[in-house]
Parts: sequence; C-alpha cells; structure tokens
Amino acid sequence: MNPGIIPKNLGIAFLLALAVGMVFFPLFIRWQQQRQLGQKIKKEGPNLHLHKENTPSMGGIIIFIAIFVVYGVGRQYWHGNLLPIILLAGYTLLGLVDDWYKSYLEKPWGIKARYKFLFQVLLAGLILWLARDGIPAQITIPFSHYVIPISFPLFFGYGIFIIVATSNAFNIADGLDGLAAGSGILTLLFWGCLLLIMNQNQLSWLAFGAIGGLTAFLWFNVWPAGIFMGDSGSLGLGALIGFMALLSGQSLLIIFSALVFFIDTLSVILQVFSFRFLGRRLFLMSPIHHHFELKGMKETQITVRFWIIQAIGITVAWLGRLQ
Repeated sequence: MNPGIIPKNLGIAFLLALAVGMVFFPLFIRWQQQRQLGQKIKKEGPNLHLHKENTPSMGGIIIFIAIFVVYGVGRQYWHGNLLPIILLAGYTLLGLVDDWYKSYLEKPWGIKARYKFLFQVLLAGLILWLARDGIPAQITIPFSHYVIPISFPLFFGYGIFIIVATSNAFNIADGLDGLAAGSGILTLLFWGCLLLIMNQNQLSWLAFGAIGGLTAFLWFNVWPAGIFMGDSGSLGLGALIGFMALLSGQSLLIIFSALVFFIDTLSVILQVFSFRFLGRRLFLMSPIHHHFELKGMKETQITVRFWIIQAIGITVAWLGRLQ
C-alpha cells in the first residue's frame, strides 16, 4: 500500500467508528433509562459517587460495535486483525456478563474475581498460541537498541501477563467520568502511530477505529457522565492494547504509554500490601484517583490532570521506542 494513503485510511477508520458511536450511544442510553437500568454503586466506594446510582452502563457494547464495523469495512485487514478481534470480543463478552450482574441482577461486585481471571488467562493463552508465528519473542529495552530474545514458552507466560495485566489495569482506572476513556484514547494513539511506522497497517487501522469509538463514548461520558463504560469496555480495550504492545516487539513501552493505568494499579497493590503487612493504609482510598477525590479535589480536575500525565507518558514512550 502507498504510505501516503495510509493516514487517510486511518482517518476513515476513526470517523466511521465515531459516527457509529454518535448514532448508537443516545439510543442505548435512552433504552436503559426507559427500563430504569444502570450501574449499581459499591457501598465501599466514595460517598461522593452515590448520586451516580442507576446511570446507564455497558457503554463498551457500543464501542465494540463501532470497532467491529471498522473491522468489517477494512476488508484488506480482515486476516491480520482476526485474532485481535476475537480477543476483543471474548474480553468484551466477559465484561458484558459482569455488567449484567451489576446492572440487571443488582450485584455491584459482579462475577467472582477468580472466574474472571481464569477466563482472561485461558483466552489470552489461546490467542497467543494461535498468533505465535507472528509475534516476535523478544523484550526490547526502552531508550536503547538492546533486544533480548527469549524462548517462546517464557514469552508465552510473559505475554499472558501483559494482556491480563493491561486489561485489568484499564478496568481499575475506569472510576471517574472520562478518566479511562480519555487516557485510553491517548494510549491507543501511541500504539496506532507506532504500529503505522512499523508497517503494521492492519493493527493501526484497528487502533484508530478504537480511538473513534472511545471518542464517541467520551462525548457522553465526560462529567456528569450520561453513561459508564463498564467492564464490557475496559476489559476488552485493555486486552487489545496489551496485544498490540506484544505484536510491536516493544511491549515494555506499555509502562509509559499506559502510565495512568500503571499508576492506578500500582496504588491498589501498594494499598493492599501496606494494609495486610503493615496494618495501615497508604491512601484514603485506592485506586489513587479516589484518594485525591477524598482529599477534596474536584472530579473533573483529577481527570484532566491524569490526562496530562498520560500525555506525558506517551511522549516518553515515543522517545524511548526502538528507532
């Protein structure tokens, strides 16, 4: 394909997914409101969020539809994007079942964590096994030309960890209006551009479709949110980002390109460790965005500042990529 045409194609992917989302999100929101369905707020969460009870959720369904439409239109990319789409669909389905428990069965904690984790590991393992011939079994050290080749069995375990960890990290960051969506757009922008210059045009097409779907969602998710993403969005998008990172051969850049997700997840780990072994909490509440919320910072202020942190992160990742 002529490289000069690729950016135009990516623009089409973005605009098509955006259009699908802008059409279907209002209909989906109205459908849930008419049936008085919506997200149930955990009692363990901040009291500041109690007013969000029954806000329409499961926005990930429309995001997935938008991405799938983009996949279907890009016929030249069907084969190369088949496994990423299967991975996205599987994790989206898992999240949908979890959201069903929360919104319809009114069980705020959803599916038991061990069952979710087992499904994530098995599906990630299956996709990595099927993609084994197309993924470079290596770890590239950022800010250097040092590439560490590793055996496939070792890389297989590492790859499962990256996909599952990124999926759950995206989910953890989905706690404030606009936070996960805005941060996810920036992360996907990084991987879409990196894959483009690496001639991974099919994945770049999918990345820009995901950006379009997330942008449409963000239109309705900014404070005060008219709809939440739900696990049906965060789990699948996180897994997709992790898979893209592995296919690039520069997976360690995920630390910088998904900096907000990394910080939020690390805060949860530190909170659990501190409480269990030291008997005290490091933060008023984890993830850390809730800590700042309880300190009196406005939700919109936290969200925008975290977007700025994410923008800094993808800039650092771009500087640290293998040239």
